[in-house]
Amino acid sequence: MEQIDIKNLSDVIVNQIRKIEQLVGRPVVVYSDYSDHEYLTLDQASHKNNNGQIEVIITNEKYKDFVLLHELYHIELENSGEPIISCAVTSGKEDNDGRILSTANSLFETLEHSEIVKKQIEDGSYTDEIKQEYIKGIDHALNPHVTLDLANMRFYRSLIIFDGIVFGEHAKDAEWKMEFPVSYKVAADFVEQLEKNDMTVPFQFRRTLIHVLEGYNDLIISNGYEGMHYHEFLNVTPVVSSRQLRLTLNQLFQIKHSPYTNRATKKDAFILLGVNDGQSVATLNIDPKKVTPEFYKAYYQQTVEKAFAQSGVKYITR
Repeated sequence: MEQIDIKNLSDVIVNQIRKIEQLVGRPVVVYSDYSDHEYLTLDQASHKNNNGQIEVIITNEKYKDFVLLHELYHIELENSGEPIISCAVTSGKEDNDGRILSTANSLFETLEHSEIVKKQIEDGSYTDEIKQEYIKGIDHALNPHVTLDLANMRFYRSLIIFDGIVFGEHAKDAEWKMEFPVSYKVAADFVEQLEKNDMTVPFQFRRTLIHVLEGYNDLIISNGYEGMHYHEFLNVTPVVSSRQLRLTLNQLFQIKHSPYTNRATKKDAFILLGVNDGQSVATLNIDPKKVTPEFYKAYYQQTVEKAFAQSGVKYITR
């Protein structure tokens, strides 16, 4: 792995790096770790926080500017006040936890792609050639050389087609609809919801995210598998108005004794669910031994703002 001198990067990339550095107050460092790629995919650059800086690693040399800018736009969105997914519980089964998180993150990133594709068209990094190479990668992914049962293939292809429609700008809708009708129908519903909302507005982003999580969960259940339980396993940043912050907690949220284990306390998890959408917004570090009717009564009479502050719940104001 070799660090790339910022002097060797284009002005568009340097400007995006500077923008992120101003936003997060940390330096961005870019590394190359090139390898051979038969197909172009959107995961050929990645980033991590390390020693007070953001490290971005590129693995695709041929399309390095495209994949680097793509990753930098993800970093910008992550730090621009959009709702995020987090997880503070475990089922006790790593494989199960991993499936829930990986599918949720895939859906989340596709929502971000709806804005990133616009940015990359505008900056000129998403060319006709790159679009064709991206679509080739999607088509390859839709026909993997692995043996999966029909249901699991539908689950997998629904995620791929959803991203393919969004970042591929509907280029192969007719073909995918004919070849993969069930997965396409699921993905097209997600796209319809996405396109009628403004993903730059946190409340609308969150509403769309919950819709696609529910839809993907429904797909799994309808095929006879146990659902992903996104509502209780994941926390999604709440978006509340100033008026709602002044309401008592019980008017907007309910505490639920979760079937999962709190990773921090190693005890039973208590989660805070939205009354309207049933989505968890936080995992509360409550001692199960102290939970009584009196405890609930006192806890619920706090204002939303006070309860959030007490439990360290991060939120976005509408």
